[in-house]
Amino acid sequence: MGDEPERDETERYEADSEAERYEAERNEQQFDEEARVERNVADFVDEDFDEYATPVCSDDDEDGVEKEGYLRYIKGSGNLKLRQAFDSLEAFKKAMVDYVLKHRWNIKYVRWEKDKSELKCASEAEEGEEQCMWKIYCSYEQPLQKWLVKVLTKEHTCMRSGRSRLLTQEVIAGLFVDDIRENPKLMPKEILEDIQKRWELTATIVQCRNAKKRALEIIKEEQDLQFSRLRDYRVELLESNKDSSVHLETVQGDDGSDVFYRFYVCFAALKKTWTSHCRPIFGLDGCFLKCTTKGQLLAAVGRDANNQMFPIAWAVVDVENEPNWRWFIEKLQIDLNLQDGNGFTVISDRQKGLLNAVEDLLPRVEHRMCARHIYANLKKVYPNRADMKGLFWKVAKSYNTAQYNKRVDEVKAYDMDVYNSMMMKNPKNCSLAFFSPTSSCDDVSNNISESFNHAIDPARYMPFVEMLETIRRRAMLRIEARKVISMKHRGKFSIKAVERVELEQTKIRPCQVYPCGHESFEVKEKNSSYKVKMLERSCTCRKWEISGLPCRHALKVIVEKKRKKEDYIGDCYLTSKWRMQYQTPIEAVHGVNFWNKSDEAVIVPPTTEDTDSVLGRKKIPKRIKGKNESPSKKKTKVTQESPTKISRARRTIHCGRCGAAGHNTRGCIGIGVEIQRPPKKNKTSSQPMLSQVIN
Repeated sequence: MGDEPERDETERYEADSEAERYEAERNEQQFDEEARVERNVADFVDEDFDEYATPVCSDDDEDGVEKEGYLRYIKGSGNLKLRQAFDSLEAFKKAMVDYVLKHRWNIKYVRWEKDKSELKCASEAEEGEEQCMWKIYCSYEQPLQKWLVKVLTKEHTCMRSGRSRLLTQEVIAGLFVDDIRENPKLMPKEILEDIQKRWELTATIVQCRNAKKRALEIIKEEQDLQFSRLRDYRVELLESNKDSSVHLETVQGDDGSDVFYRFYVCFAALKKTWTSHCRPIFGLDGCFLKCTTKGQLLAAVGRDANNQMFPIAWAVVDVENEPNWRWFIEKLQIDLNLQDGNGFTVISDRQKGLLNAVEDLLPRVEHRMCARHIYANLKKVYPNRADMKGLFWKVAKSYNTAQYNKRVDEVKAYDMDVYNSMMMKNPKNCSLAFFSPTSSCDDVSNNISESFNHAIDPARYMPFVEMLETIRRRAMLRIEARKVISMKHRGKFSIKAVERVELEQTKIRPCQVYPCGHESFEVKEKNSSYKVKMLERSCTCRKWEISGLPCRHALKVIVEKKRKKEDYIGDCYLTSKWRMQYQTPIEAVHGVNFWNKSDEAVIVPPTTEDTDSVLGRKKIPKRIKGKNESPSKKKTKVTQESPTKISRARRTIHCGRCGAAGHNTRGCIGIGVEIQRPPKKNKTSSQPMLSQVIN
């Protein structure tokens, strides 16, 4: 085996920070899920998220110092020494990968047995040159009960080639599995470029393509494993957050197994806060999951005192249909004490199953239709009506029937077809003129739900339990972030409420005030007059009642009488109310390793038709534009005579060989016939014109 080099006991090695961080994440697999979720959730809140890295283990014995006849290997360092010990050959194999990633040498396995392993330099010496003698040998040491490095030739006599045979597709998959988990659309070319940038090594595009496929398989295996812990996850949520509502339903598969069906969660902190301190209005909407398990996420989202979204509950179902919406609303009905819906307001799109479920379960609720979806349908039918958008939104934002009728007449005068199509959609369902003031909210679109869907978009790519945990932690961090903002705010009312009042204040100039009784005023604006009752906080325009914020006519009276605007803003916008909405936090949940394992049957994920295609290279279809976006310009087939180009329709083709009609030269049967070529164009007539231009 040769002479062993003398070991210096005072030698120290400072691990490379990037390699150490990578190894810490890769080897401590019991904390992988928590670490990934922390990284993803950090982007969801609008405050800086402090992330503390776990320091290297510091026991009573120092790094590199001999203990019981062997040296410790610092995980992720890539630093190899004689008499280093490993707990297994797998640990030794990972150390070899670390060595390659840090030092970029090309090495290969020449022996891989049950209790021993040997690697040598993989470079090939040219004729007349000596072969590089680098090698390392590791075998099991019975007295230590560890695998020990017994031979190590440290120095390479070759040149770095930029390649390494240890950089296999399995290794690349392990290096990029977290990146692909966060971005499944990561292309093999990008993986290749990242390898060259981070480690100055070169791989092949085939290796990167197969590595991505293997990484997707690993993610799929993780997801299947997470499904098996769903019952444990439900119990953990109930134990950590008392009085929360967590429902898990399964169906029986063909083989008798429990197949996941749907999952609902409403944390006690959210439902208690919404019922006690929030306005009685919420939006309902669904969005698609983008992981390997197909399905949809349904959510109920309210508004806080600062007019921002407040998540209430969410559920995962297989498809957005009436039975699933009915199930979701039944759960909400109990958690939020909605009863028959009297005094509550719901905003949603025109999804048929949702409409039927709301009508049956909440017959007395005020159901507002999202005006944006109605306009999207109009624009789909009339894509080239440039002025239609402004006219439609004026109709939707009409606060009273007089405004509504006037603006509907403007649409009628603009285009009768647009008017008929709009009336078929019944714009009364999305116009403020027909809404009650009980919710103190003038929303005509379901933007709060769209904001929630956008905020959780990265989570929709994750495995199932990780997705649910990311959404939970996102809500938990959002509560803390909003709490800090509300506590720093010193005004009596929330930030956005004051901004809206100040904006309305700029529109009071053309208004004139005429007193007409005790706390009653007539305010004239241009050619219209409005009756303002200060005690009742009402105005003929209805903007004050609908929004809870004084309109321009009321503000004109306030200015004329030298009063305070703060005395006439709705209590739902109070800063104290805003702070109370974020006082109750979502309680922390233990990591997956601390969940109690149940004895019930294991839950398996639902089967999907395109599961196999997700694991391979799949063609990404073009993005389908939303209904409210500009339609794609499609080339239409010319069927009539064009003013700029003669149509080829109904033209009879002629063969260029025999001159006969009805076929071309490729279908000509007259092989011996002389080719009849068309005469060449006479260019002599164009020469004088050319000469004149030159002269």
